[in-house]
Amino acid sequence: MNISLAAAMRDCNLLGGPFQAETFWPWHAVARLISGERLDRREAALFRKCTGRTKPPRKPVRRLFLLVGRRGGKDRFLSAVGVHTAALAGDWRELLSAGEQAVVMLLGSDRRQAAIMKRYCRGLLDNPLLAAEVLRETGDVVEFRNGGALEIGTNDARLVRGRSALAVLGSEACFWRTDENSASNDEEVVAAAEPSMAMTPDGGLLLLASSPHMKRGMMFRRWRELFGNDDTDDICWVAPSRVMNPALPANVVEKALIEDPARARAEFLAEWRDDLSDFIPAEVTEQATDFGVRERPPVTGVDYVAFTDAAGGTGADSFTLGIAHLEKDGRAVLDLLRERKPRFVPAAVVTEFASVLKSYRLTTVKGDRYAAGWASDEWERAGISYRASDKTKSEIYLSGLPLLLSGRARLLDSAPLRQQLAGLARRVHSGGRESVDHGSPHLHDDLSNSAIGALVEAAASENVFTGPVIGRYALPSPWKRNSSLSGGYSYA
Repeated sequence: MNISLAAAMRDCNLLGGPFQAETFWPWHAVARLISGERLDRREAALFRKCTGRTKPPRKPVRRLFLLVGRRGGKDRFLSAVGVHTAALAGDWRELLSAGEQAVVMLLGSDRRQAAIMKRYCRGLLDNPLLAAEVLRETGDVVEFRNGGALEIGTNDARLVRGRSALAVLGSEACFWRTDENSASNDEEVVAAAEPSMAMTPDGGLLLLASSPHMKRGMMFRRWRELFGNDDTDDICWVAPSRVMNPALPANVVEKALIEDPARARAEFLAEWRDDLSDFIPAEVTEQATDFGVRERPPVTGVDYVAFTDAAGGTGADSFTLGIAHLEKDGRAVLDLLRERKPRFVPAAVVTEFASVLKSYRLTTVKGDRYAAGWASDEWERAGISYRASDKTKSEIYLSGLPLLLSGRARLLDSAPLRQQLAGLARRVHSGGRESVDHGSPHLHDDLSNSAIGALVEAAASENVFTGPVIGRYALPSPWKRNSSLSGGYSYA
């Protein structure tokens, strides 16, 4: 069977069942672009509105970046593209060597997202004609009689590299990892996809979709390069939720805009978030790192402080501990950073960490107020007094930023710590209040919480900062705000 995506989505006997409602006409326009079909007048107007271009590309689109608001139908469309490419777009056995398999990879930002797309694909494959094309189904892989296969997983470059790919389709790509040290950041996944699709006659299909988020990463870069650019065959398509899904009730969007305008403008109006920015520039973290130093043993005559980020042991969070001290020249130095990943028994970790604290002559540890409610008794039984910090997590980070920017903080050589610091984002709320948290749901901040918490505690005994102020927190005088730069600061 060899039929175009646009034709398959119009045919209720194939993929058209879920897309037959009139409200799906915008997605039929996108399908025409992928298939290389001519747009009608209404679709052409939508194309100009959503791409900023005056004319469509001259041939079928093979590189498409969709920035569409939530509930706009992205995952449903990606699933249809995946099933079509694997099962209906050609006889892939003609391209294959012995033992080779032509794969369409459908990548979610996490397992939950992948599970959603798997359900959409399963619904499409319940169609009798498509069901007859299925050769076998095992786990997250569906094999078809034409030699194609559909594999549903998460955005891992190892999954993509070395495969014979017909298409690589990705969901919520603005929320993929963007840190340079990650082997599966967004750029690495795309870099792995291109050679995997090299043997496909048309170069394969790369289709990444997401609602916009922070102004960073591959999707932001591609938006800047492609939107409004008539001189490329690649497309960046930007559309609010109700443009792509007119059936979405207007009051859903209106309510979200009232409750959290900045978030809702990104999630439903497909606008990049101006209220979020990288918190610590990567170059600042690297300059503060003592490479090759994994841990500093306790030294006689040095006063140490400790900060912990406790966790329950059954979720996704780690239990971490940081120990630091203040040098005579005013530098806060991180001496130790420990992490216990789940699953674990919290009482056993407390006992272990208490022994470490005592080796640094410590009998107290600080942490957040949440942990004070359940962990303080365990610490007491281990001979350590737990004290709740008088600062929120955001206040700790905002206090620690001047230490790093001024060179008055020294970090241990820990790649996970650097990754977590790189993943932190600052958010500016109405009224000018600032908060700091991990920039994406899949990121963690357990190590960075303990590390910066310990450094801030070490520096608290001496006021070493003068100059401008970030909220209530002093910024060393050589540094000034520069919102155009990563982290929002530059050296004067």
